[in-house]
Amino acid sequence: MGSVLATLTTATLVTAMAALGIHAAHSAPPDETGSLQAQFDHLRPGDTIRLERRTYFHDGVIRITVPGIRVDGNGATLAATNASTSAVQIDAPGVAVTGLTLTAPTDGPRRTGLDQHKLVVGGDGVSLTDVTVDGSAAAGVFVDGVTDFHLTRVTVRDTLADGIHMTDGATNGTLDHPRTERTGDDGVAVVSYGTDRTCVGITITAPVVEGTRWGRGISVVGGRDVSVRDITVSHTSGAGVYIASEGDPYFTDSTTGIRVAGGTVTGANTDPEVVHGAVLVYSGNAGHAVSDVSVSDLTIAATPPTAQRNVGVLARPGTVDAIRFARIRLQDTDIRPLVVEAPAASVEASDFTVNGKPVDVR
Repeated sequence: MGSVLATLTTATLVTAMAALGIHAAHSAPPDETGSLQAQFDHLRPGDTIRLERRTYFHDGVIRITVPGIRVDGNGATLAATNASTSAVQIDAPGVAVTGLTLTAPTDGPRRTGLDQHKLVVGGDGVSLTDVTVDGSAAAGVFVDGVTDFHLTRVTVRDTLADGIHMTDGATNGTLDHPRTERTGDDGVAVVSYGTDRTCVGITITAPVVEGTRWGRGISVVGGRDVSVRDITVSHTSGAGVYIASEGDPYFTDSTTGIRVAGGTVTGANTDPEVVHGAVLVYSGNAGHAVSDVSVSDLTIAATPPTAQRNVGVLARPGTVDAIRFARIRLQDTDIRPLVVEAPAASVEASDFTVNGKPVDVR
């Protein structure tokens, strides 16, 4: 069995400072990057490290490189003080993190690098349970090309980029009850860029997306065999649900085998400069396709008039095939139920209702 290691404390330092009349409110917080990194580096496979229930400030990137360890956050917070080096990176397989909050400055520009995503999952078989990201200079949780990852009750809020972003061949992963709030871009996103590997076999259960300042709610933009169930999405800048293959400048991969079943999309596509609708299937990368997509048992409410449609299918200039909508309940809306700009045979739609009354959308 692994040993249990406790972190070093700065309590004695704080007490001594207080005795001298020096208070933390009048000085920069102590940088604990070195001490935290040393503790992670001295672990052995199978060890557990239990943090103190307090805030640890780190000016540099923290890297977890020992496989098979367990990080018991115990209610602690890892607070980055420098946006450009604000990440905690899990670069080893089999790491489990529980009960931890992570924060970063958000008063600068949106960042894009691995050192700026708040929590980077870069090892296979990593699990995150009851983890909260409260502010990030880039994405909140960045799942980077790994397999067998598991996120359970992960909450992300107030990021400058996506809430939870899975990319570069992220495979065989589960997200159980993820929650995002006020993200700077998509809430929960699976993205396969054309130059990267394709994301495959991801299951997202009971996601909650409460508001995006930009972007969409739940997105699959290049990927295969992705299942999303029992969604609660509200007040997104763009579409609440977005299934696509994109052209310039992203050139994402084809998208196939996508299932979205059950839940609600409320007040989606609030940005009047963006015309998505509440649910959008979009094939915009020439030579690529969006195919075998099923959206069912969804309640869509209060889509604003500027969205121009509730559900859309657009093939420009890519192709679509076997797109199916069933049991779509529209409420509090006067805009078109379904707009299809693709070959009619490529889309099936059944059992649409508006305010409880059946409507023919063919």
